Amino acid sequence: MSDTVNQARTFEVLTAEPVRSRRRPRDWSDDEKARIVAASLQPGANVSAVARSEGLDPSQLYGWRRKA
Repeated sequence: MSDTVNQARTFEVLTAEPVRSRRRPRDWSDDEKARIVAASLQPGANVSAVARSEGLDPSQLYGWRRKA
């Protein structure tokens, strides 16, 4: 017959709420767009970092670059 060992295991359930920013759509002037796109085109520039520094989603900046 096998001996059964009772082992009590405890664990903690972590809950998290998704962080959602409620940013309103922003109207960027053509001059602002041109300045941000130019910054993203500089040698060694990281497009995502430039976008984040301007409070912009990287996909939006990539879209502006395609249209430029």
